[in-house]
Amino acid sequence: MAKRVREQIDYGNRPERMDPNLERKLSDPESLYGKNPAMKKGSADVERLVSSRFKKVVDKLKQSANIPDLSPRTVQNLYMQMMSRLPYIMQVESRHKEELEQLAIQASLDETEVPEGWVEIEANLGNPIDTSNFRYQPEEPEDEEEEDEEEEKLQIPSFDVEDLTDEEQLELEKHKRNIINAIIQGAAKKGHYIFQKPSVKRVLDRIDPQLFPLYLAIMAVNDYMYFTQEQMIEMMSQTGQGVAGKVELDPDGEEGEEGEEGEEGEEGGGEIDTVIKADGMIFPILCHEIIKGIEESKGRHGLPKESGMRQKVQGQVDTLANEPMQLRIGPEIVEKIRFSLPDQMFDDDNRGLINWFHILLYQIDATEFLEIIGNAISDEKSKNKKATERFEEIMKEAMEMKSEFENYQEENDIDPEDEDDGLDDFFGSIGISRPK
Repeated sequence: MAKRVREQIDYGNRPERMDPNLERKLSDPESLYGKNPAMKKGSADVERLVSSRFKKVVDKLKQSANIPDLSPRTVQNLYMQMMSRLPYIMQVESRHKEELEQLAIQASLDETEVPEGWVEIEANLGNPIDTSNFRYQPEEPEDEEEEDEEEEKLQIPSFDVEDLTDEEQLELEKHKRNIINAIIQGAAKKGHYIFQKPSVKRVLDRIDPQLFPLYLAIMAVNDYMYFTQEQMIEMMSQTGQGVAGKVELDPDGEEGEEGEEGEEGEEGGGEIDTVIKADGMIFPILCHEIIKGIEESKGRHGLPKESGMRQKVQGQVDTLANEPMQLRIGPEIVEKIRFSLPDQMFDDDNRGLINWFHILLYQIDATEFLEIIGNAISDEKSKNKKATERFEEIMKEAMEMKSEFENYQEENDIDPEDEDDGLDDFFGSIGISRPK
């Protein structure tokens, strides 16, 4: 029997190519997303999604920098030119620091349609990025040898398996978390270009007309480097060198974490707000980090409820080393999901509904969640249709939840601009853990 010839990445008639080292990673069936059950065709799905994103990144750079020829020398020259302008940008921004920080917060809230009372945001523009507490690599299990033996035996269960071992459940939860992290990064990617919104651009042009074109070129060439300079990206993700932004959620990311009184907030009744602390070297990066924090506050709803399992999942998945691939594949996953969402989701009177939808989607158990996302990102229309049908069910539930909360606000005379206590009480009353 003739050996099946493996298809290569389809670049069409475009001359631009990804880094060969990245191409090899994308084709690896054991890669971060190649082995994810949501990728029903394995590495072929990963290649399809990432290569689709790469084409858009190529087009964005050509358009923003007005250079039709993206030869390595041309791109390198542009990159060096843009890096040389960073001191000027930071100097301008430093004179308008508070104004730009507030602009970043408001623009990010508008983009995500999240009411101000849901989170407290501390934005810091131009500060040095402290990378001392980054998790660069997965945390080692307590009994490494035993875990290694278990992983060798472990087979990813089918979606029909009902009784899972703890190891199988952990593996599924890790895959679910990897998809949620990709969605978070994909949604946050919009922050890099939020300065293109007319309302934001007007403010920037008033401060300095050079900011807009410089932001555009810098972010576009930075995106391109993520696909063409794998060695540089690997070095950054392993050392933190060159990292230009950071976001932390306080409490520090574990839903149901013990509060000051030592009582767990599993039922959403705690009084500590979700505080997003975002740092960005320049304005577009600050916006990215704020949106990432907002999306992560919802992503916590997808973590396992049991604290031991939750810590294992976060310890092994939430690493800086995983972020480059999430940034490459995440925007496509977000777009595929968006195309599968019911049109009604985007009606004007449903503004903000997507946040309730995300909470409910992330709370679905790992097995079904991966199946739903797999259908949404598939290149088969029949599977996309299945995703839309399931999304419609979730959307209707989200609409009911949103309506109930608005009624709850009105009945309890809660100011929409200061919702924290109302959110805690409301989530607790319906048995949903609020992100902590």
